[in-house]
Amino acid sequence: MHPDPNRLAAIAARLPGALIALDFDGTLAPLVRDPDAARPVPGVIDTLARLAGAGARIAIVTGRAATTVLELGGLQAIPDVIVSGLHGAETWQHGRLRTRDEPPGLAVLRQSLPPLLRQTADGVWLEDKRLSLVVHARQAADPDRVLAELGDRLPPLVTEQGLELHPGKLVLEIRIPDLSKATALEHLLTPDTSAALFAGDDLGDLPAVAAVTAWARATGRPGLTIAVGELPELRQAAEGAVGSPAELAELLAKLPAAG
Repeated sequence: MHPDPNRLAAIAARLPGALIALDFDGTLAPLVRDPDAARPVPGVIDTLARLAGAGARIAIVTGRAATTVLELGGLQAIPDVIVSGLHGAETWQHGRLRTRDEPPGLAVLRQSLPPLLRQTADGVWLEDKRLSLVVHARQAADPDRVLAELGDRLPPLVTEQGLELHPGKLVLEIRIPDLSKATALEHLLTPDTSAALFAGDDLGDLPAVAAVTAWARATGRPGLTIAVGELPELRQAAEGAVGSPAELAELLAKLPAAG
């Protein structure tokens, strides 16, 4: 399931104008218990800077806030990097942040959910991303049981506030409707894009995989989607897979030579 060398070579041959779009947690940075401790694997930021210097457009497409990822990842070292945060609800580029307004339903849930989570289990906590809320169960004694219970209780509360509930790796995310990493990719894939590569590790990356695959078919230009890690749904949807962020970093470092 390793990425096809011919696909890599086709993208490497079109690096000027190519879009290299990557998730952050679990893709550039290994997953850790404390999200604030996440850092990119050594050397990958330098690799992305070199790809940008070769003419590629580097975009980080993440469920995190754009400014948070910028700080944790040291992404300013990548020339002209674009950070699409909160599944496309905000975009950071050239030192400026463009963002959507906060829907009122988030304020309601911000107040009502913490008591509910405390009743559910120890180790469950709510992360406030301003334009989304994330219920984390990774630190609970039985995360699967907790998520199953919350998966039954939360949907009516979330829907009542005009928002959507999305599952992820040991998390449930509440976000603005009709936003996904696919909508973020649709803005990044322009008529001038010469080739596209996307890599991600979670269920939230499935729409981005579908968007890049559809773009490549529609345009006839080279495209490649890569699953990072072992998530079965993503490995089935993507065109190639690597085992870890470190393996992805090695592949990206070899990309110019592939052409």
